[in-house]
Amino acid sequence: MNMDVWSIGILIIIFQGLFLLAVLLLSSQKRKKRGSSYLFFIILVLTWFLTEFLAVRNTFNVNLSIFYGTRYGSWFLLGPVTFFYFKSITEIDWKLTGKAVLHFLPFAIFVLIIPLFSDDIINKRQVDYGMLSVFDHRKKVISPMQYMYSFIFIVQFIHLGYYLFKSLRLIKGYAGEIKKEYSNIEPTIKWARVFSIVLMLVLLFSAMFLYILLVTDIYRRHLDYIYVLPIGVLFYLISYHLMNADWKPTDKKNEKYIKSTLKTENVQLHIEELNNLMKYKKVYLNNEIRLHDVAEMMGISKHHLSQIINENFKCSFFDFINKFRVKEAKERIVDHPKHTLLQIAFDSGFNNKTSFVNAFKKFESKTPSSFRKEHQMVS
Repeated sequence: MNMDVWSIGILIIIFQGLFLLAVLLLSSQKRKKRGSSYLFFIILVLTWFLTEFLAVRNTFNVNLSIFYGTRYGSWFLLGPVTFFYFKSITEIDWKLTGKAVLHFLPFAIFVLIIPLFSDDIINKRQVDYGMLSVFDHRKKVISPMQYMYSFIFIVQFIHLGYYLFKSLRLIKGYAGEIKKEYSNIEPTIKWARVFSIVLMLVLLFSAMFLYILLVTDIYRRHLDYIYVLPIGVLFYLISYHLMNADWKPTDKKNEKYIKSTLKTENVQLHIEELNNLMKYKKVYLNNEIRLHDVAEMMGISKHHLSQIINENFKCSFFDFINKFRVKEAKERIVDHPKHTLLQIAFDSGFNNKTSFVNAFKKFESKTPSSFRKEHQMVS
């Protein structure tokens, strides 16, 4: 095996993947987290792909045909596993059913079953120059099965893109549900979104590489890394963010308030009580305050409180609370010029600086630092 600096880099990423797998297996705390089993399989599949790539690039032969799964369609596995991971973290009651297992059917058929009964799936040229070499201008004898698997090779990436798109929609919907019930959004939601986007970039880079190879008819070995190295980024995201994430449960009941039992004559009283909680008790200073908590203080259901906020304040619970926090922050910036903005953010009820800045920009159309500078200039 010829190990150059690039191969050593890939080997390091592979060992990082193995380390993450070991952590998930050995840590009971991480095993209990929502989605950990699907996260384990995502890491396992990505590690498999990298190991396969390393073997192909260094012409190191593994005497097991399924090991070279990308030739048969092993990317069919990554899409459903990733989608189920996001399902498990965004829907607390979701479980893998027999019907859901059907998502793995393309992988089972093209990677596990057909290769067992046919030796005519790929030829030597496809092994040496890639599955798409059947489409070049050179004369060759290609069987119908080999042509089919060349198309399967392309379809598997389209299949992954479809599931990644569905995963991003799940995360977007989850973020919306969080805003209905919680006053803060955890940074892990952002990292979950980044995780899907990086996987999409891997997919895009793969497509770019294959297109360049097919159009130019020249194999440039260094171009392999435009889709291999982003997998290393994925391992970074997994190890430092997703493995330790605690995903908040949400109530996904579809509320349109059509059959609401909220009495119209009580709405104004509830609005006054809600405003008093904000004005005098300043419940928004609690960075863990939830819709459920405020509803309990008012002695009403959280669905009625959600209806009151949505219909009368025209915003989500998340925005409702953060409006008061931004107002509080403005007063603290003026009254405490020596306090850092991070301290003001925490004192105003925010749990991180990013949420503080985003809320300030949303409601004041400027950053906290800009507001402070403007006030100092006026003073």
